[in-house]
Amino acid sequence: MTSNFYSAIHKNLSNNPNKEFLKWSNQGQSNSTFSGQVILNKVASVGNSLQQKNLKEEEKVVIGIPFSPDFIFAVLGVMAYGAIPVLPPVAGTRVSLLRLLHREKIKGVYSNIPTGIRLLLVIFGIKIICPVSGNKDLPNFQPREVAQDQAALISFSSGSTGKPKAVYRTHKILQSQHLALKESFPPVPNQNDFPLFPNILLHNLALGITTIIPDIPKLDVRQLEPERLLKQILNEKVDSLTGNVFYFKKLLNYLQQNDVLLPDVKELGIGGSPVPEYLPHLLKQYFINATIYLIYGSTQAEPIAIREVKERKEPALGYFVGTIHPDISLRLTSSEKIKARSKIYSAGHIEVKGKHVVLQKDEEWLKTGDYGYLNENGELFLTGRQGNNTLIQGYSHYQIENLLTTLTDAKQVAAIANKDSFDIYYEGDVDPEKIRKILEVFPQSVFNLIKPIEKMPMDNRHHSKILYQKLCTQNLKM
Repeated sequence: MTSNFYSAIHKNLSNNPNKEFLKWSNQGQSNSTFSGQVILNKVASVGNSLQQKNLKEEEKVVIGIPFSPDFIFAVLGVMAYGAIPVLPPVAGTRVSLLRLLHREKIKGVYSNIPTGIRLLLVIFGIKIICPVSGNKDLPNFQPREVAQDQAALISFSSGSTGKPKAVYRTHKILQSQHLALKESFPPVPNQNDFPLFPNILLHNLALGITTIIPDIPKLDVRQLEPERLLKQILNEKVDSLTGNVFYFKKLLNYLQQNDVLLPDVKELGIGGSPVPEYLPHLLKQYFINATIYLIYGSTQAEPIAIREVKERKEPALGYFVGTIHPDISLRLTSSEKIKARSKIYSAGHIEVKGKHVVLQKDEEWLKTGDYGYLNENGELFLTGRQGNNTLIQGYSHYQIENLLTTLTDAKQVAAIANKDSFDIYYEGDVDPEKIRKILEVFPQSVFNLIKPIEKMPMDNRHHSKILYQKLCTQNLKM
């Protein structure tokens, strides 16, 4: 069978040529808006450029320009052409990019490349597609049908348990992910969505709703300016927004300092890493009319579980991520016994499969790298991360971290599992004795070292996941 995920997007753009589908802020200045017709023209321009270079439909094209409207149009154009857009890993070096070109057998690079590098790539048979400026009317570029199991998009995981891994989403998988998200979060008429995650933009275009890109340079959350962002949310009458823990912590800090309410936001989604229990409940004090969701998934499976946040959960139980999506099958591949207050559950490595799960050719189940348990109601709790998943006397590191981040002013907490005890490292101005006092809900023989550190090593994409292996290496050198 054949398909092209872009086809649904093309239909929405063609049926609504004057509708504003995309709004992009220019560093605090006026928005650039892109109607259905304008986006169709941009896509046609990219498609024509690929055609001129005689790219084949199934060949891979690295999108080598900064995150911008043209970046999005390049992804759409390559996909519409039937070729495969490749999004390089975050914070990649020039050497790592050259290795990527060789390893993934890339045939094209969409970028303005300096002459020296251009000659090198040409020698290796890689075609350079230069972005074309302007917005002239072009003949409508119809999406090309390709095999539904052909990759529609290649991106990379965050690398929180090692090197970033290439994730091949086929046209069939992209469609299934889109339908899974649509089922969980049905669109509303005239919805204005404000997503931090770029992949949500493809989903929104397939839904036919308007996307407002957060005014953050290169969408790098480290450069987030809360005042500018909140002004954008208010001015654009944003209905829904999604982001990661780092993003919402920064927003929350500003909201607390300035006592700003956002009553018009109807839905708020937090994902990308484990979410400390305190965060959604404090956000609810400012997003007073919003339904708040925690979205658990991975680059290869989005979503796996969803929690609508209502009551508070005891943080020492682990990270509560909700109920399993109906299209997901989940299993725990080990049978360790974990203590959750007065109860004991079987815990293990979380593996999943389903219509919107990306699997390698020899895989039947996706290994998520997360550990957890299901309670008697079938609700999923995360207890650990691969590489730091050892239980000490029946307790896991996520139970400890969730408790301490919820009940102290520590910015980040890591509990490193050794042979028979945990070493606790934390970032922030907190008395170690206060840490030890809060940990009295666990047997004290579970803990060894309790130590403040200057900065916790975090992943390069979400800046919300602790790099446990790197933390251990750093402390071994000290």
